[in-house]
Amino acid sequence: ALTIALRRGQPIYCGGGRSNAVALTFDDGPGPYTESILRILREHDAHATFFLVGNRIQYWPDAPRAEAAEGAVGNHTWSHPHLTDLPHWLAWLELARTQYEAQHRIGWKPKLFRPPYASHSRSIDATASKLGLVEVLWNVDARDDVRNAKVRDVVRNAVAGLRPGAIVLLHEIHPWTVRALPEILRAVRLRGLRAVSVPELLALDPPPPGRHCPLTGR
Repeated sequence: ALTIALRRGQPIYCGGGRSNAVALTFDDGPGPYTESILRILREHDAHATFFLVGNRIQYWPDAPRAEAAEGAVGNHTWSHPHLTDLPHWLAWLELARTQYEAQHRIGWKPKLFRPPYASHSRSIDATASKLGLVEVLWNVDARDDVRNAKVRDVVRNAVAGLRPGAIVLLHEIHPWTVRALPEILRAVRLRGLRAVSVPELLALDPPPPGRHCPLTGR
């Protein structure tokens, strides 16, 4: 499924909507709340995808392997810049350095990539593809990156978009996200859905070429 997605060379925003799978994704880790998120996922028999910032891995060196065991890890650049503001060589380095660091920690290079702030261009897309990375965005924004976000708002924003094939944007560096996660996962279950990793979503429910995914949460 990843090979097919890479060959298409188009960012992934959601699945095909033909199964009961949804993908929860967490940006900006690892961090102090990573273990709590992993524990909650295990308690709910759920998988997720973690888009890691390379320069944070040195502070939580065991996190990438633990996260890979609960789903998948992806490349979220080395220092979380607006990639489109950088010269081509530096944008390439942001991705390549994180690939190297992740491989050092977990033994393989990530296959997924998410540009910070969803800031990408044809040049960035081509760079990611040359590095063997499938670009993954989202169609549901929980808006947990708002300063001092309220748990009920994070839950409401996430749950509003829970439908087959959804890819939900969350962040693993905020305490309110940790508190919201059990309620989000309960809503997943009550709707007859299951939380899977992005690779699992692409295998179970691949999006057809050019599929449009309405954005919720913004």
